[in-house]
Amino acid sequence: PPEAMSLRHVIIGTAGHIDHGKSALVLALTGTDPDRLKEEKARGITIDLGFAHWTTDEFAFSFVDVPGHERFVKNMLAGVGGIDAVLLVVAADESVMPQTREHFEICRLLGVPDGVIAITKSDLADADTIGLVRMETGDLVAGSFLEGAPIVAVSSKTGEGLDVLRQELAGLARRARRRTAGGAVRMPIDRAFSVKGFGTVVTGTLLSGRV
Repeated sequence: PPEAMSLRHVIIGTAGHIDHGKSALVLALTGTDPDRLKEEKARGITIDLGFAHWTTDEFAFSFVDVPGHERFVKNMLAGVGGIDAVLLVVAADESVMPQTREHFEICRLLGVPDGVIAITKSDLADADTIGLVRMETGDLVAGSFLEGAPIVAVSSKTGEGLDVLRQELAGLARRARRRTAGGAVRMPIDRAFSVKGFGTVVTGTLLSGRV
């Protein structure tokens, strides 16, 4: 719609260990379940990239939800290639885990410039445990682009902390780099597939230009 063209568009990628609640958090924030494949529903895990959108008066957020399983790291890599910021997810009942570290290192090596940290499943932990997870997460990101980033405890089940997280995402969006509509069209492709009646479809994040 025309009014959407005036909004500032920001692309947020999730990152974190399997079953730490990345997809559930995106669903709670946007109302859209990013897990769309039958196999994802059956297995209860994210396998391929998922997408969801959330619009405010000021911003149009696009979320790229990535798989947390170590077998699907190549899919995660495709998803974070063109994001403006990362939403690093750490579960309150497990804290920092192998793919937490791996996804964080990938984001760091790819030069992701900014982010917010969410401690999910806060309803499953007491204040002392959440405090320990905050400390361990802070140690993980020390000296990196996420040092000093907001850390918000949230529960996708009860809704606790979601409004605070939305505020932090809005603050992040105000800091995010602006994409230019001028110049050559640049869109790294993250998926290619066929759709009956349409043919080959490719998807990706538009880095510059206008289509």
